[in-house]
Amino acid sequence: MKKLILTLIVSLSVLLGANSQVLKKEQMKNTAWAGIGAPIDGDIMFYGFTDTFQARFDRGKFTVEGMLNWSFLANYDNDGDVNYFVFGTSNLNPLSLKYGVRGGGYLAGDNKVAQNASLEARTALAARTGVTYNDQANVSNTIQDSYYVNFIYHITKNFDFGVGTKLNWQVGPAPRYGSWLWEADAHVRQGGFSTSYDDRAGVYSWTSSETVHTYHFTVDAPGSADVVGFVPYANKYAKRALGVRFVADENVLEIGAALPNGFNTDDPAVNSAIRFAPVEWLAIAASIEGAFGEKANFYSGATLGMKNFILDLYFAADSLFTDDEDDQAYGTGAAIKFTIPNTKVSIRPELGVNFFENPNYDFAWYTGGSLDLPLGDRLALNIWGSFAQGSKDKRWDDYDSTKDWDGGHIFDIRPELTFEYTKSTTFAVYADFEQRTAFDGVSRKCWSTGLFVTYIF
Repeated sequence: MKKLILTLIVSLSVLLGANSQVLKKEQMKNTAWAGIGAPIDGDIMFYGFTDTFQARFDRGKFTVEGMLNWSFLANYDNDGDVNYFVFGTSNLNPLSLKYGVRGGGYLAGDNKVAQNASLEARTALAARTGVTYNDQANVSNTIQDSYYVNFIYHITKNFDFGVGTKLNWQVGPAPRYGSWLWEADAHVRQGGFSTSYDDRAGVYSWTSSETVHTYHFTVDAPGSADVVGFVPYANKYAKRALGVRFVADENVLEIGAALPNGFNTDDPAVNSAIRFAPVEWLAIAASIEGAFGEKANFYSGATLGMKNFILDLYFAADSLFTDDEDDQAYGTGAAIKFTIPNTKVSIRPELGVNFFENPNYDFAWYTGGSLDLPLGDRLALNIWGSFAQGSKDKRWDDYDSTKDWDGGHIFDIRPELTFEYTKSTTFAVYADFEQRTAFDGVSRKCWSTGLFVTYIF
């Protein structure tokens, strides 16, 4: 498998993807949000308020952009009653609040999965995985940056030099694991699969001033969280990093490289990417995250199609060069977007499969779809739904206490209604419902609803 992946890397090394900024053009943008919900089980809770301010300025050869996220969150550390509100910069968003985080870092809900199993089952699980299950595993995967600051110097028409905490330079299509800002699809697209990979930070390793998680990916053993199976996609080659890129006229070719935060001379890591669009209907991309390191992540993707029909394909792998056995994970999938001619109605179904080098782990998969339906000149409905099946450890079948365990599954649906009040002001109300059935059969539901108000200066 490693030889195959290395061959793919070489064969695609002359190919790269459409670049994107956190804000795609010069503007100032403010988004306020308030919401309620029941994160795991129990009474309805008021989450609080958040406010996210973003700004981008283009001056001559320079682009400067930044974001600051503030919150006024309700604290529920006294048996479900509001104790006090916490005000300050925040890395929480509707996703993390839905999964149970409150002001002050408190968690809501009980750690029910695995603890409800028999002592024999829990002992067998711990013996095989060496992990202690945390019912709040998804919280760490839904946080966003509390701020970002980027500086980009456009050296020439085609060359950029950038340094920042969230450059967000990316190539090629890939499914979204989460929306780290206040976007309309602030929702875990792959069904909330647990993973120790932190795409938010884009940090190779911790430094004296940075203690956020690394992007080194470790395959989660089935049973280490309620539903396991996510594989990282390294199509963002410059996140918290120093990067350079070349973008040819008409975006026919892009080549980029970056030194991620935590780079050091004893254990260097380099991210690189390439995208090639030889014709209007085809773009091919490839990237590698953490080159020269043992746990490099590889990505390749392609987009085919025209205005009313677009096909996205991808293949990704992690931990390419490590000597450890059975420690790799792979992901592949596709999405098709249909737009009904002479309308703005679009449908986008997608399917992904994640599989593992460890022969004891079953593959995990998810499917989903989104519908964009204009209801008038200023009113639009967006609906997203997904179903994900987690990975199972086949050795569970060898024990009477665990033979009925599977990988768990998740169903999620999220409709949102958006009203464009003026060209600069929009209102959006959404509802998000999720049912999670864990690997040991314990099922729970969580839901949330809220209102976004966005103003563009």
